Amino acid sequence: MISIHRPHTLIELAMARSLLAAHDIPYFVHNGGYASLYPGMQIGLLNVPTIMVPPSAAAFANELLRAYLPEVQDHLHPRAERSPWHILRMVLEAIACGWFVRRIGAKYQPTPDEATSLDADETTSGA
Repeated sequence: MISIHRPHTLIELAMARSLLAAHDIPYFVHNGGYASLYPGMQIGLLNVPTIMVPPSAAAFANELLRAYLPEVQDHLHPRAERSPWHILRMVLEAIACGWFVRRIGAKYQPTPDEATSLDADETTSGA
């Protein structure tokens, strides 16, 4: 089996699979199920799907995918939203998360009044 294509999205993978199946080209998708199970950041051999075909069909499959996929490439990739409303929302979420969510590993520092009352409690309870 020869690797011919690594799609960037699951939609692109589905389109490539349907093209190969429509032209009766046998194929195998390495990490196909795992990529759909854990979508998100793609890491090399962990969750990047790779389309593989037999050596005898590699030239035709390569030509087929190169002829069709570049036409729809712009429609398959998600576009990042950069509107002012979106940026303001991200800033407000960062402030809210920083305020509501405690830092892990942050130690509690008692105020001086609490520290003296804690010391008094330790001396009376220890006697």
